[in-house]
Order: sequence, then C-alpha cells, then structure tokens
Amino acid sequence: MEEKKSMSIEQLLESMTAKMGKSPETMVLLSQVNESAVFEHVANQNFAMSGTHIPPKYKLLINLAASAAMGAEKCISNYTNMALRSGVSKEEIVEALILARFVKASSVMSAATDALRMLSEK
Repeated sequence: MEEKKSMSIEQLLESMTAKMGKSPETMVLLSQVNESAVFEHVANQNFAMSGTHIPPKYKLLINLAASAAMGAEKCISNYTNMALRSGVSKEEIVEALILARFVKASSVMSAATDALRMLSEK
C-alpha cells in the first residue's frame, strides 16, 4: 500500500475528490471507521487500472457498465463523473449503459436455463 506511506488519509481523499469531481462519500465514511480499508481500496483500484492493453477511456466505460449491471448506484455516479472529466462523451456513456442493460437482461434468461428446460420438457 504505497499510498499509505506517501500521503495522509486527508490527502488521499482530496486526490479522490479531484479525480471524481466530488467528494467520495463512501470512502469518507469508511475512513472514519477504518482508514486502512480506504488505502487498500485505492491500492486495489490502482492495480486494476494499471494494465496497459486497454486504454483508460475503455476501462472507465467497462467499470461503468459493470457497476450498472450490478446496480451499484454510487459507483455508477462516480464512474460517470470520472468518465465525463476524462473526456468520454455522453453518447459513449449511454451506450455503455445500454450494453450493461442488455447483459443484465440476458443474464436473467441464462439463469433461467434449468427452468426453461423443465418447461420445454412438459
């Protein structure tokens, strides 16, 4: 957790605020009960974003779509802010959300495969 060695929790939260364009409420609250968990979260995020094969813009859109498919409202808001601040267009964001909607809807039918099999055998 390199961040813990090089900056205070206040500095880390300020850095997150600058990146997202708003205060990271969940991380602020978490910092009040367990600062180490915030540093761990940031270390995990940095690791996840550190690969070089997928451009940063696509990583934001993937994170946004995954958050939407999971129904993680705070993450959706945060990734939307970060994407807009990084130059991602509104149209690209909406397209990512539409893709997430499709995947989520498809997962309902996929999860129902056994039920569909049962119904087709009757």
